[in-house]
Amino acid sequence: MATDGVKIIDSDHAHDVYHTFMDLYDQGLPVDEIKASVRQQQMGDDDFYDELFITAYALALWETGNLTAQETEEVKLAIDRQAFVKYLRDEEQAPNDAAERQRVLNRFWAKINQPNPRIRKRKNYKPQTKFIFNEGDVLAFQMPEDGTYRATILLLISQNRGRCIYYFAFPTYSSTRKPTLDDIVAGEIMGRVYAPPNFPEYRLGFDVTGIGHKHLRAIADQFECIGHLKINPIAQCLGSQAGATNFENFTSFWSSDVDARNDFFDFLPKKQAIAKTALTHPGNVFPIHKLL
Repeated sequence: MATDGVKIIDSDHAHDVYHTFMDLYDQGLPVDEIKASVRQQQMGDDDFYDELFITAYALALWETGNLTAQETEEVKLAIDRQAFVKYLRDEEQAPNDAAERQRVLNRFWAKINQPNPRIRKRKNYKPQTKFIFNEGDVLAFQMPEDGTYRATILLLISQNRGRCIYYFAFPTYSSTRKPTLDDIVAGEIMGRVYAPPNFPEYRLGFDVTGIGHKHLRAIADQFECIGHLKINPIAQCLGSQAGATNFENFTSFWSSDVDARNDFFDFLPKKQAIAKTALTHPGNVFPIHKLL
């Protein structure tokens, strides 16, 4: 059961429910259509997940001024069942967490039974239209510690709730010579095969580090675009994901000095660079042409 805490939005399921509602709300959809769409995420045959669903759903409705007596009654039934409290107390043997979850539910019940004095308005997010690099761009850069060359491929640009994130993949190229596009196309890239939820087949996801538009703009002059690849949209699938805010963060994944705080990937051992990992973990290395 994927929960990180006892708050209303402390689980993957609650997060998905709440933000699905708010994303559709901000897109301007009628509330009845939003409710019908979000209801599809309800797992009515499981009291635990039903509690996560209805509390997150009710919170979104209350914040937007759309909570009705029907949802309020569903919250009351979920609280009375104590599914999450019982799970924490009986299965996890965590009585303190169980007691805290009950307090969270009690406060939540009191909250949604009062009028919301500050109804959340729909937000109009302005998408980024002037990109620093484009999907499929192949970029060369030099490592700060020794000037050797590495390369990265911009796999995907994602925009959500006003944030623009560039996701860069990890080719294994490492040399004292600046790479050409042919060098990269003939090379390999880090990734993993996994089974996505509610998907009938295994997928190949490429490992990436994400960096925001503002942070990338500050370091854009550290990269040289050496060519462009036409990436198959089906291949724009993310495996392990890390994050960077500056050039040092970004290059650390290619560095032989990568330390534990940047070890986001469970296949990337401490003090081991991507080039070495490609040798020690061949199951996480794939031909570049898998992108095309």
